[in-house]
Amino acid sequence: MARIHSGDPALWGAVQEQLDVCRSLGLAVEIVPGVSSFTAVAAIVGRELTVPEVAQSVILTRLEGGKTPMPPGERVRDFARHGTTMALFLSAARSGQVQAELLAGGYPADTPAVVAYQATWPDELVVRCTVGTLEATVKQHRLWKHTLFLVGPALAAEGTRSHLYHPGHFHTFRRAEPAARAELRRQAGARASAAVEGGGEPATPEHRPTP
Repeated sequence: MARIHSGDPALWGAVQEQLDVCRSLGLAVEIVPGVSSFTAVAAIVGRELTVPEVAQSVILTRLEGGKTPMPPGERVRDFARHGTTMALFLSAARSGQVQAELLAGGYPADTPAVVAYQATWPDELVVRCTVGTLEATVKQHRLWKHTLFLVGPALAAEGTRSHLYHPGHFHTFRRAEPAARAELRRQAGARASAAVEGGGEPATPEHRPTP
């Protein structure tokens, strides 16, 4: 038996309770996932959601106050304080509240945002805007369901070059170029010194240069 389930089976799909019932009945279950809408929208707009030195985390959440209560500390404004990339599901019907929460949490009004309706479907609509114009954009296009919001500076920032393909970075199949490696170590040391002088955290072990 196969059941076609809309959405991402790992997110807000009430899949766990279905699995629990199947297992209580002794039924073997296999989940075949598709592409989550937040990654699909990132591909549509041609953006990586994690940009070096701009955003290295992606928060998946929804606006509080729906059918399922949110645990303490999981309000949109709480997550917005991180200033990183955020994907908001199930929230288009209350776009004004979403915008207010994002601004209250600390996103500047000019923070890039994407409003995506029915992503990857024939009638998809994907519009770029900002946090400050998010509500107006949603209302202009009369959206209230099947809509995802992406928010964060990574949607526009260029950031810096990833070390993955940097000539100073080595891995199993490639040696680092000595001069480029030395430059990476110099840059890492400078960042660590600046963080300490500014009262921030020094470079973490995984970001410190390898001897």
